Amino acid sequence: MHQESPQSTTTPSPRRYLTQDEQTVIVRLIKKMIGLGRFTSEIKTAISAEYGLSRHSVTRYVNRARREMRDFLEQDLDQHRADSYFFYRSIIEHPDASNHERIRARERIDKIMGLEIPSKYQLNQDFNKSIQEIENMSDEELDTYYNKLKKKYS
Repeated sequence: MHQESPQSTTTPSPRRYLTQDEQTVIVRLIKKMIGLGRFTSEIKTAISAEYGLSRHSVTRYVNRARREMRDFLEQDLDQHRADSYFFYRSIIEHPDASNHERIRARERIDKIMGLEIPSKYQLNQDFNKSIQEIENMSDEELDTYYNKLKKKYS
């Protein structure tokens, strides 16, 4: 008959219940770790050690983090645009924000709202041909034009 040694029988550790804030912090941390390309096993090990949770419990938080990330990516485009707007608006209104942060937030809002004017790049007039002009060129003219462009930009 096999008899267990006294060291192998341990009482399970008491169940640890996390507050809503602690759960939110753990899920955010897991999202960050996923974003950094960490393996699930690394995430489970780190979170288990840091918060004294079982790997099984951490698996539930990993699944929750992935679900929240997926839901965020699948949200309606207008909702995402509104969320972005209010996020950048909060930066502008934050009393501790630097002028650089406020300007950058304003630029992002302008882009979201379609107010940003795209920059135009002007090519040298010698090389500014329309598609129609290029299509009407003879093979020799096209070859000459191509070689000029190649020499100019190499």
